Amino acid sequence: MKRGSTAKTAEHELRESGFATVLASNMHTFADIFAQGREGKYIIKAVHNIDSVTRKEAVALSKLSQFMGAEPLVVGEVSKNNKLKLGVSYYRFSIRCVSPEMLSNLSDSATSPLASKSVGLKAMVDGTKLRRLRKMSGSNAPDLARRAKISISTLYKHERSSNYAAMTTVTRLEKILGDSVRTESQQYYRRTVFKTGTLEGTGMQALKLNTAPFDIVAKDKNLFEISLDANSRTLAKRATFFSAIRETFENNYPFFLSSRKKGRVLGVPVVGKEEISRVHSEDDLLDLVY
Repeated sequence: MKRGSTAKTAEHELRESGFATVLASNMHTFADIFAQGREGKYIIKAVHNIDSVTRKEAVALSKLSQFMGAEPLVVGEVSKNNKLKLGVSYYRFSIRCVSPEMLSNLSDSATSPLASKSVGLKAMVDGTKLRRLRKMSGSNAPDLARRAKISISTLYKHERSSNYAAMTTVTRLEKILGDSVRTESQQYYRRTVFKTGTLEGTGMQALKLNTAPFDIVAKDKNLFEISLDANSRTLAKRATFFSAIRETFENNYPFFLSSRKKGRVLGVPVVGKEEISRVHSEDDLLDLVY
C-alpha cells in the first residue's frame, strides 16, 4: 500500500472512530493528517514503511505537534518488510508508529507515556541530561523526586531513557535543576518567536516550517496557519486544505501572507505584508484576517 493509500485508510479509520480529521492530500509534507477527538489531538505522518521516516522528518513532526498541542504519530504498514502487528506500538526516533487498524483504539493501544488525554501538555525529557544535572546539583534521586512531586520509579524511568513527561513535571524539574531537561529538538518551545518584522509586535509565538502544508504557524489563544507566496497550483492545494482546517477545528484561522496581492484564494483570506506589519495583538490579527 502506497503512502497516499495509507493516509486515506488512516483518515477513514479515524473518522469511523469519531475523530474530526483533515487530510493534506497531494502535498509534499511531513504532516499528512490532522485529527482531534476525545483521546486528544494528533498530527500524523503516513508512510508505507515506517523505517523510511528520516530523523529530520521526525524532529519536524515533533516540533509542530508540540507547538500545536498534539501528539506526533506515524501510521504505516510494514517495518523491515514485516507487516506491523495489531496491538503493538513501534517507535521511530521516539515517535510512536502504528498500523491504520490501530487508530480506532488509540487510547487502548498506547503502551508509552505518550498515551494521555493531556498529551498537549507534555514534553520530551532527555534522560541523560536529567541524570547529569541531578548529579551536578548534588541531589540524590529520592530528594529530587520528592521536590518534583513524582515517584522515585518515575524519576528513574525518565533518567534511563528519553520519553515524554507532563509539562508540570518538566517545569518543576527545570526550576529545581536550573536548566532545561528537554531534548534538543523541543527546547525551542519556551522561547520561540518569529523574527521577521511581521508578527514580532504581537507578542505571539510562531514556528517557521519547511515542507509542511503551511509555512508558519502562530499561536496565542488561537492557532494561525500561514502560507507565504507560492505558485498558483500550490496556493490552490493549500487553500483547499486551509478551508477544511477552518471548517473542521475550532479556534483555527489559516490565511495567506503575500507581498503581491490581497483578497481571497478559494475563500481563504490573503493579507498583505504591509498590513500585517501594523498588527500589534492577536485581536488585531483576528480582525484583519477574519
